[in-house]
Amino acid sequence: MKKILCLMLALAVAQIARADFNDGVVEYSMGQYEQAYATMRSLAETADHGYAQYYVGMMHLNGQGVPQSDEEAARWFLKAAEHGIPQAQYKLGELYSSGHGVPRDFERAFAWYKTGAAHRHRLSQQAAIKAAALLTPEELKEAEKLSEKLVRAYGPKQDPEQPSEIKPE
Repeated sequence: MKKILCLMLALAVAQIARADFNDGVVEYSMGQYEQAYATMRSLAETADHGYAQYYVGMMHLNGQGVPQSDEEAARWFLKAAEHGIPQAQYKLGELYSSGHGVPRDFERAFAWYKTGAAHRHRLSQQAAIKAAALLTPEELKEAEKLSEKLVRAYGPKQDPEQPSEIKPE
């Protein structure tokens, strides 16, 4: 009985979070940034909602509803990137590439771009190619090692129902 009650509570919280997130997206789309920020920040903190964290990062990056802060944007993009949000992985790569809000680090930028690219995020794929051209062969080797770790941790998760490859019998 206790397990069923916990499950029902978890489902109710998930439904509320989804409704709140949708409200936040509508507010953001309508340019109601202060309201959108309040909605998204609440979800980002209390529900650890990855896409809400991404939106909070975007609002800090662009100064929408809050003072512009590259440092705060980087902090929120990292949280969202660690939830596997490819748009946040791309934005984090951009910040490392430019040195805004984080130390300039082309290897780390490349690794985050590759992580987003693993999700088939087109901008990340293009940015990874450009970032690779900025690295020496030694730096690229290290960046590839880092990207492999990030992709394993934050890249797309394989569906256990899908076979990874077809093996001949």
